[in-house]
Amino acid sequence: MKILAVSYDYPPTIGGIATHVHELYQAIAATTEGREGHEDHEVHILTKPIKNIAPTNKDGRVHLHSLPRRFLRPFYGYQINARIDKLCKIIAPDIIHLHGLLPLHGLTPKPAPIVFTNHSSGYLNRLQKGKNSIKKLDKLFAPIDLLLAPSEDRLHTISPLRAKTAYIPNGVVVEKFMRNTRNRTRLRNSFGVKEDEPLAIITSRLEPVKGILDLANATQYIQHPKLKLLIIGGGKQETEIADVLEKNFYGRFIMTGEMSHTQIAPYYSAADFAILPSLMEATSISCLEAMAASLPIVASNVGGLPTLVRDGENGILCPPQKPRTLAAAIDNLLASDLAEMGAISHTRTITDFTWQKTASATLDAYRKIL
Repeated sequence: MKILAVSYDYPPTIGGIATHVHELYQAIAATTEGREGHEDHEVHILTKPIKNIAPTNKDGRVHLHSLPRRFLRPFYGYQINARIDKLCKIIAPDIIHLHGLLPLHGLTPKPAPIVFTNHSSGYLNRLQKGKNSIKKLDKLFAPIDLLLAPSEDRLHTISPLRAKTAYIPNGVVVEKFMRNTRNRTRLRNSFGVKEDEPLAIITSRLEPVKGILDLANATQYIQHPKLKLLIIGGGKQETEIADVLEKNFYGRFIMTGEMSHTQIAPYYSAADFAILPSLMEATSISCLEAMAASLPIVASNVGGLPTLVRDGENGILCPPQKPRTLAAAIDNLLASDLAEMGAISHTRTITDFTWQKTASATLDAYRKIL
């Protein structure tokens, strides 16, 4: 099967969409299936402008192609579609898979079925803005043949779709996030964290939708006297969050700034549990990484997080934007058996959330529209 994927976000860009697109298509390109011998998959990814890119450039098993540079946002969708049409004449794809809303603007008929993965939490906000916003979404979605989403709430639409729909969760490369004693000792020593001081890790963009400011406000209510926080990420709320923590949790937090997923991996070993206080979330890749590292999770009861965190089994769920309740959930988790909960987290990633499973489900969804 020849697949043309379109995503502005791709490594080294940091974020869930970039990770999803990279890992999904590496897994698909590696897949062979016993259908009259085997079925090979040729993957081409059209992504953000890349210096000196040639059609033969490859990232591992996939071919990379460069989008035009982004100047005027309202017209960029038309530029993307012109590049898609040009590539279609060269590679003749069986499937065209769009990631993110940008390629839907100016979308024209294509010579292959069109798949769209709805990654955006902002999509849910647009559904609530009234008839005009819904009409615009209806128009954008009209040409697609298959709508995929990494959480079931992103499949919800006001108007009926012509397209088939399917929920396919994100995955994780479990081996990349396995706990490592040397990393734990080295990193905790570098941060000045003692072994009897529990360390919570937060890996997130520091943006309002991620709820990290709510966590900062929750620290004034936390009862555990030795808990420390490790916050990895950057964003427009970084200074505000740091100011609140300086007031409420002085000397008990570390903020490293932004890191890539590859850079983050060793830091999970230093932690004892993870916190995801998001207001909206799909099957969070950050949550899956923490689970792969055998960490229990305190998470908001929103979006796809309850699919990952089973309350009382591998973590604790609580409502978003409730600092006192979040603080109580953290204290309750610290009174639990963290090792047992973490083991359940790890097992669940192996059984339910590998990229190989995500790739297989995606290929099955493709075949239903061919």
